[in-house]
Amino acid sequence: MTVFTPARPGAAADLATFAKRVARFEPEAVARIVATGSVAGCFAETPFDALALRTVALADPVEVDVVVEASTLAAKAVGAHGELELPPALPALRWTSSLPPRSGWTELGRLDLGDVVARVDAGVAEFRRRAPEEAQGRDLRAGRAALEGLAAQIWDVELAHGVLLRLAHASSSYGFLGGQGEVVLRSAGSWQRLDAPNGTILARSGLALFAL
Repeated sequence: MTVFTPARPGAAADLATFAKRVARFEPEAVARIVATGSVAGCFAETPFDALALRTVALADPVEVDVVVEASTLAAKAVGAHGELELPPALPALRWTSSLPPRSGWTELGRLDLGDVVARVDAGVAEFRRRAPEEAQGRDLRAGRAALEGLAAQIWDVELAHGVLLRLAHASSSYGFLGGQGEVVLRSAGSWQRLDAPNGTILARSGLALFAL
């Protein structure tokens, strides 16, 4: 049994909320939790060909690297002192065999949070406006392919500094773009990284997530 005691009150509840969002997209989704010393990172697969990351500062150092069910993690009760007991570990899956580098990141630029939110909102509005027309008169398979093509047109465009708008869309979908501050774009090798006030989205440029 592994127990986390976050340094900040409420952080365990925040992690559980993140896990709920992960499970909302895919009920059987898993998360990989990697803790080294006083920081734990919770990585989750997303439908955006990217990884979502929520980090937590720990009051007590822990060394752990496990894969758990996101829905089970979300259902875990937070203890009286803010601690969180991790669910039983699962066998590692394909995407969990490799993670982004911990160091070596180069900052590409900083964006106003409001501007990024506006870009995402505009993309969502465009998809909703065009989706009925794209799917009209098609069978289920052809309609789905048309909607996937529409999504690619909208989201696989540059946000800034070579980073795709898709990463900002993923960040918004997981609640990372709330609050105030900036969005920081970084890269390391083939990896791209979008750091928002409430979490991080990571993806490999030019490669699908499952090619890790």
